[in-house]
Amino acid sequence: MKASILGCMIMLLLMGQAYADGDYSGDARCVPPKDWSAYSAPYWALDHPNDYPTFPDADKPGWSCSYQREDGVIVQFGDVRSPQQQWLDIWSGGDNQQ
Repeated sequence: MKASILGCMIMLLLMGQAYADGDYSGDARCVPPKDWSAYSAPYWALDHPNDYPTFPDADKPGWSCSYQREDGVIVQFGDVRSPQQQWLDIWSGGDNQQ
């Protein structure tokens, strides 16, 4: 029981760290682009409950990369949805999932 609780706590801490890093750090297999002109800036809709994104390029897709490691774990960086779509998916109250 203690090991299970400890494992859950460690997982939550690691997930929180991934969020704090912005999920845009990438790794050797998922290197973020050097030229962001095709992508929106990194955006976290949960941080903006009352602010629909209208900044330049808020309608562009975000950078995203994922792969499955040899041990079966799926690694995910970024979010392919535009900031506007992220915000609508979380805060509009409707079902905007694609």
